[in-house]
Amino acid sequence: MQSKDYVPGVSGWKYENEGSFELNIAGPGIESPQPKLVTITAGQWPDSELPANAMERYAFIGAELSKIPVKYRESAEFTTEDFSFDRDGSDYRTTLTYARQETQDEAKARHEKTKAAGTRISLVGGVLSISHDGVLRTQIGGVQRDEKPAPFIIIDGVMYINGACIKEASLTGNLSVRSLICAKVINGYTGPTA
Repeated sequence: MQSKDYVPGVSGWKYENEGSFELNIAGPGIESPQPKLVTITAGQWPDSELPANAMERYAFIGAELSKIPVKYRESAEFTTEDFSFDRDGSDYRTTLTYARQETQDEAKARHEKTKAAGTRISLVGGVLSISHDGVLRTQIGGVQRDEKPAPFIIIDGVMYINGACIKEASLTGNLSVRSLICAKVINGYTGPTA
């Protein structure tokens, strides 16, 4: 059984009779492999670490700006933001950023990462694997199905009872029949007839 949108390792879900399953939770989608404009953080400083003296601060800013490649300095910007949890002003930070085009390698890496974006859970051969954004996060071995079959299954809203469970729970002896039950068997499970 599988969903209509099932693509191995990408989207949808699939269940196989031997107990293997795969569940893919889609990520943000595949982005274009073309380079795009990105913002680079050149530095970030808590307000307490910035020089209070104007000339020292000017020298500090000049030194930090000189670390940015010349062709991108025109796009450089300083922003100050309160990073404290309560926004109470206890953690002001100044950030220096600049904008530039991605390199071909960066664009390719971003594109490849989005192909595997999202979360994938699979159980194959007794190994449960959970990966996120293409990176394996958890793997648990020795996950096995219970040897005893489930006592019942539900198919299309109808419950079927396992025949072995019926035999196991059967009473022996002379009992009077008070009502007649009509049933059919599907894959070893007994259920009502239509």
